[in-house]
Amino acid sequence: MKTIDAKGKLCPQPLIMCKKALLEMEESETLQILVDNESAKFNVSRFLSDNKMEVQVEEDAGVFEILVVKKGGSFEKSTPEEYCEIPSSNKGDYMVCVKKKTFGDGDEDLGEMLLKGFFNTLPSVSKLPSCIVFANVGIFLALNDSVVLDPLKKLEEMGVEILICGTCLEYYKKMNDLGVGRVSNMLDILEQITSAGNIIYP
Repeated sequence: MKTIDAKGKLCPQPLIMCKKALLEMEESETLQILVDNESAKFNVSRFLSDNKMEVQVEEDAGVFEILVVKKGGSFEKSTPEEYCEIPSSNKGDYMVCVKKKTFGDGDEDLGEMLLKGFFNTLPSVSKLPSCIVFANVGIFLALNDSVVLDPLKKLEEMGVEILICGTCLEYYKKMNDLGVGRVSNMLDILEQITSAGNIIYP
């Protein structure tokens, strides 16, 4: 039996790890996935069920053990990210594009304080953004030492897609310091921007 320890990881990481492991396994092998949040348990279980696999789930002290026996390898539902969507009724017709480390222009300390308040409050709004994009120096807000890392992780767990400019991470030599979201490219970012009803630039 192969085990994946995805505790502490937010969607889509447990799904990506699960799919990768299944692709490397032989038919009829058993996979054990360990997660510690309801969202990951639900999304991983649904991903496996949609791919015609029988799933067993048990909970112990807040840790969910998901057991599945590999059957087939076509993965008709093969995109893990699609399982991290939140219900459309909870999404607003807008996205957030972050290209600075401050909220607005003016005093830098005030701008950093306002931006921190912006992201700490965002998970509580009635309509969440469909996506948050970080580019240029804005990528520093998505790194491991970011003061808004916790609310960003919460937003990601709630289903908000978080895209980080890969070129920007390479330029600032921060590729190994990413703390949240997934590395993206200009085509993906432009697809999000051009399909968004409204764009907020904090």
